[in-house]
Amino acid sequence: MLSQILVNIQDLTKQGKKSLVVFDLDSTLFDVSPRVERILLDFAASPLNQKRFPEQVALFKNIKTLRTDWGIQGALQRAGLDGHHPEFQEAVREYWQKHFFSNHYLQFDSLYDGALEFVEAVDKAGAEIVYLTGRDVERMGIGSKEILQQWGFPLHEKATLVLKPHRSMDDAQFKTDYFIEADKNGFAKIYFFENEPVNLNHLVQYCPHVEMIFFESTHAGKAQPPVNIPRIMNFLLSQKGS
Repeated sequence: MLSQILVNIQDLTKQGKKSLVVFDLDSTLFDVSPRVERILLDFAASPLNQKRFPEQVALFKNIKTLRTDWGIQGALQRAGLDGHHPEFQEAVREYWQKHFFSNHYLQFDSLYDGALEFVEAVDKAGAEIVYLTGRDVERMGIGSKEILQQWGFPLHEKATLVLKPHRSMDDAQFKTDYFIEADKNGFAKIYFFENEPVNLNHLVQYCPHVEMIFFESTHAGKAQPPVNIPRIMNFLLSQKGS
């Protein structure tokens, strides 16, 4: 499927037609589980937290995040932190939220297999690229651009980063609004890679012509992805059926 997308883009480019490929960032191009783990370890390393929650912090030596985790509860529960201490739960949740949605821990993210190579191939094939993320400009704009540059992702006039102008904006509506505007730019084909079913389901209602690909990593669990859309777990072009 991925190889066919590249062929389609190349064909359109030869015909002088425009195509657009849109990528979500968190849990689509980037595996955020190392970021979550580092934040939890830093919470435990704080002398203040060690003093406030000595029994809980002692269990953080067993903290390990998985690629399938959403948020922090899975890692905490596996470490033996069962959620029966509300003050601790609130403190660790606030710490995670403050630092996860910031520039300072993006360096700990890793890439899903083939992500960089596929985006580079899309760029070479002639499509326009947009990194469309629910991250907001104020808290994560600088770091998001820097980390894309550090990994070597295409960033130029036809490969751009689009973040929410304000954190309060709803992710699904923000992304749908983006595609509604993109429709005015004469693209012959638009592809969208996204891991969050809520965003995909919302987009189906307003822009059903967008070819959506569900990136099967982890999500909030609030919905299931639309039926009959392709699913992938990595961006490797060598995989069977790619």
